[in-house]
Amino acid sequence: MAWRLANALIDLRNEVNARWPNRSKASDGTIGDAAHASRDSDHNPWVIDRNGIGVVRAIDITANGIDAAWLAEYLRQRGLTGHDGRTGDHRLTGGGYVIYNRRITNDNYSGWHAYTGSNPHTSHVHVSFSRTNYDDRAGWGIAGGGSAPAPAPSGRPTLQQGSTGQAVTDLQAFLNRVYPAYSKLAVDGIFGPATAAVVCEFQRRSGIAVDGIVGAQAWAALGFR
Repeated sequence: MAWRLANALIDLRNEVNARWPNRSKASDGTIGDAAHASRDSDHNPWVIDRNGIGVVRAIDITANGIDAAWLAEYLRQRGLTGHDGRTGDHRLTGGGYVIYNRRITNDNYSGWHAYTGSNPHTSHVHVSFSRTNYDDRAGWGIAGGGSAPAPAPSGRPTLQQGSTGQAVTDLQAFLNRVYPAYSKLAVDGIFGPATAAVVCEFQRRSGIAVDGIVGAQAWAALGFR
């Protein structure tokens, strides 16, 4: 089957390369491999353009050598506010999303929630583009090295051993639901040694500071806004 890359994908990749010319490309990817072909994936050219050519609408951008968290959040905020005053950058909305570090954007790009797929996307940022506006051309505002909106603070309290209350209950229930392989906590609203151990394991797997404290960084990694 004949296939090509979406123009929005090409433009984004070019700007990333311009901003970080020495970045690693070890985990870069566009067209899906055999494993992708066996499942529903935007790396497969299943959207057909007016010329009967399949369009690949997803790209993986290697995290090593770039500010991957910045890029992921920047794209999320573009999906929310848009570059032209409308509700969301139409190259991202309408079927697009961003995945990075076990988090995926909400449908309306209002924030992040936990991603529970088999690939945690810790080595790259995955971007899927719109199902209809994937060929629209416009600058992404990345290549020039300008600043982007910073991630919004979680607005949640810092939790650690000794903390109690509803925020601890929410945390325990969330960890049990999303990470059942290693979280089997009593949902009692008491942040004790068992909860601290699970938090440390989550932090280790997420590549953030392992201190057993759920502050802004940990809340963000968990996908809370």
